[in-house]
Amino acid sequence: MLTEKLMKPAQFAEHQLLTGILKGEFPPGTILPGERKLAEQIGVTRPTLRETLQKMAREGWLNIRHGKSTMVKDYMSEGGMGVLSTMARFGEDLPKRFVEHFLKVRCVVLPSVAKMTMEINPEVLESYLLESKDLDDNHLAYTDYDWKLQLLMATQSGNPFFRIILNDFDFMYRQMGADYFLLKETRAVSLAYYNELLELVRNRDAEGVYDRVARVMDDALALWKAFMA
Repeated sequence: MLTEKLMKPAQFAEHQLLTGILKGEFPPGTILPGERKLAEQIGVTRPTLRETLQKMAREGWLNIRHGKSTMVKDYMSEGGMGVLSTMARFGEDLPKRFVEHFLKVRCVVLPSVAKMTMEINPEVLESYLLESKDLDDNHLAYTDYDWKLQLLMATQSGNPFFRIILNDFDFMYRQMGADYFLLKETRAVSLAYYNELLELVRNRDAEGVYDRVARVMDDALALWKAFMA
């Protein structure tokens, strides 16, 4: 995320408002101050603020009511992919259980995506898994490799929507992964997973790929929940 000093005025205004919303300073149902007062509080011009408010309204954060004050929407119930994309960029201010919800969705989606890739483009998946043999033993290398494996599965699944959805979580996942792969034990477990997955792909075992990916996704969720307990 850009630091405040490097942000353009509209980015700064969005950052200030979204941080306030995610921290609970402006919970759903909150009526925001009028444009003049809010622009002064944030430190931007009214045209800049108006542009920011309209953008946030399009994403599902705000309800701009003509002739009435702007209200913060129940974004978790009424928001769309734009809300998820933005939330994933605010790692330090994410709502409680946001990451857990993401991991649960991944448990449901990624095994099917992996199976689809196995059935459509097994050669591409096999080629990428072979690269794990030369993986540098450090947390950043593993984070990058693991995330790109998931993106590859989504890309080669035959449905572009899967890749588009995962793209929104790039920033968040790289933050999570950098912490997760700091431990040598987690790197060893993941390397074993890549090797097992490679053998399943070589054998063109689509059901085996589904089951192995499902297990590693469930294990990752359990580890996260234990860490947050």
